[in-house]
Amino acid sequence: MTRRRTFLTLLGGAALCRPAWGASRGEGIVLSPPTAGQPVLDGSVRKGVFMDTGTGRPESGMFGNVRRFADGSPRFHEGIDIAPAQPWRRDEAPTDVVRAAAEGTVAYVNRQARNPSLYGNYAVLTHAVPGFGVAYTLYAHLRAFAEGLRAGCRVAAGTPLGVMGHTPDFPLARAHLHFEIGLVMNVHYPLIDPQHGIWNGANLYGVDPCDAFREQRARGRFDIAAYVRSRPVAYACAVGARDLDFFRRYPSLWHGAAGGAGAAWVAFSREGIPVLGRPLGAGEAPPPAIDRAELAKGRDWSAPERRELLLDNLLVSPTRPPKRPIKAGEVG
Repeated sequence: MTRRRTFLTLLGGAALCRPAWGASRGEGIVLSPPTAGQPVLDGSVRKGVFMDTGTGRPESGMFGNVRRFADGSPRFHEGIDIAPAQPWRRDEAPTDVVRAAAEGTVAYVNRQARNPSLYGNYAVLTHAVPGFGVAYTLYAHLRAFAEGLRAGCRVAAGTPLGVMGHTPDFPLARAHLHFEIGLVMNVHYPLIDPQHGIWNGANLYGVDPCDAFREQRARGRFDIAAYVRSRPVAYACAVGARDLDFFRRYPSLWHGAAGGAGAAWVAFSREGIPVLGRPLGAGEAPPPAIDRAELAKGRDWSAPERRELLLDNLLVSPTRPPKRPIKAGEVG
């Protein structure tokens, strides 16, 4: 039996797909570490937990504006990069098993690692949050998937999904798991990317997983609904559509009469998540609002092209085509 076959057998084989579990009790997600050897992911322990970008700075593997473009401007990182914890040599592939961080459903498995996606082999799970909507978790840079892993499978927290790996844009010595938690922007995203569809990373807006694990340690679960509702506003604008897919799926973030024609006012967090929407009154035309102190902590939506991308992601629908076509295979 080859080494790869051995890994897939250890990961659970065809027994991966199981009957559905009942809904989680209460509003929130019960989390477990997505790799077995890194139980502390709340940002309090950095050395050996987060994989750096080759700078030697562990924080460069954490969430937020922790990286820089070539011109020195901030580069936003929408997840955390979890380093291997099992014994390994940096000239060999790590053996860490990647596991579901919460009970949920396998929504997407990308096995086309050679396309332009920087995620390489990646999987996305969805998690129903009672009273709020659906959250996602994403697991990227996998070397191999668990045998039998496919969209539609229900999984328990801790279910093996695959083995940690790397993609060609970074060396084997920096192999890691890129892990995200967040919300899905738009079910019409296949109009922008017909290849990866809804599960293109540009349509998945993450929150800081370290915040999630801090709350998990303190309260026993991560209340993602309360977390999103409490995020400070970084950018707000009027949009020419009130019946937005995002707020139909996350109705507690909408204030006022639902649906209908007319414009809406939408406020975004530093991560780009719509945290508040409401109808615009007759004749009301609030100017765009930008909190530069908040933007400095997250994505820079102050640039017109970035705002256009953000609004494309929010507003795309059969009646509103995207203004910025995506490149074939491009994953945000």
